[in-house]
Amino acid sequence: MLRLLAVTTIALALGAPVPVHDELLQPSFEAVVEETGLPVAWQPWHEPSAAAYSLADAHSGVACVAILDESDAQSEGLRSERVKVEPGVTYRASVWTKILGGGAPGAAVYLEFWEGKQRTANYSAHVSDAEDWTQLMVEHVAPEGAEAATVLVYAASTTMVHSLFDDAALEPVD
Repeated sequence: MLRLLAVTTIALALGAPVPVHDELLQPSFEAVVEETGLPVAWQPWHEPSAAAYSLADAHSGVACVAILDESDAQSEGLRSERVKVEPGVTYRASVWTKILGGGAPGAAVYLEFWEGKQRTANYSAHVSDAEDWTQLMVEHVAPEGAEAATVLVYAASTTMVHSLFDDAALEPVD
């Protein structure tokens, strides 16, 4: 998995096409990139990131991701690797979240659609009160021209929140 992250990073830096996978990689955040402390196959919303691999209170397995957003001016999040989609098909992005502290709008999951390197659409669901593990889900039809989708776990720029995320999914809806 570390090799996959390195190849993706190099490809982006060289302007090469962004890799697209058949399924969501590392949805339960169980593997970590030792050099960055971030989960394998997930990219930070920005650098430096307030997101990190965590062994604190995972929903399943032993690990989850923690986002410790302590700024009311800057957003924090992690984006998955891209997953192949077909235009006209409905997809669901989901993640389990637990809010340890902070305010509204709290934690969110985004379903983002991509055509090449351009994000063409995004849809979200959020929760501001989740003392126990709560599943967030968002569904939408892949727009015309969409080639890939990503899941973004996120803390909004207008909130200061400490939240955990685990067990993400991106799948077509039957």
